[in-house]
Amino acid sequence: MSKRSRRCCKAFGLLGPAAVALLLSAPTHPQFAGFSAASVEPSAGVTVSGPGPLSVPISIRIRRGYHINSSQPNDPYLIPTVLTWDDAPLRVGSITYPPPEKVRYEFSDKPLSVYSGRVEIVTTFEVSGVPSGVGKLSGSFRFQACNDEVCLPPRTIPVTVPLRSRP
Repeated sequence: MSKRSRRCCKAFGLLGPAAVALLLSAPTHPQFAGFSAASVEPSAGVTVSGPGPLSVPISIRIRRGYHINSSQPNDPYLIPTVLTWDDAPLRVGSITYPPPEKVRYEFSDKPLSVYSGRVEIVTTFEVSGVPSGVGKLSGSFRFQACNDEVCLPPRTIPVTVPLRSRP
């Protein structure tokens, strides 16, 4: 055994088996280095002018080579794409997801229900009156991205839409 190898083994011996396991299992996947296979495009915002439904589109950009599971994946173990909104200032009426692509990958016996490229999710808010002093709608976008070989850990990113009111 070389002198360098003995030093390495001795150092690991001082750390203990649990510490060595922790070091060796430290995340090295790009997801943990700020990488995101999908992003929410910035919104120009919406204007509330009176009571009634208000449609708010959210554009999602998925990196080339990746897909995200649809809002209704084919298998129960797959993590669905979900857009959620904070309770205030407007009440959510409905959220409409785009039709998914049915794509067959080598690792799956059946086609998967996925989104890729650019997709738009539309939320319809129920507006009972023009809210005063409202500055934004806040929510979150949760997804799991995969490529042809591996799925990244699920990720949740914030969604913000500027909100203007016009009496």
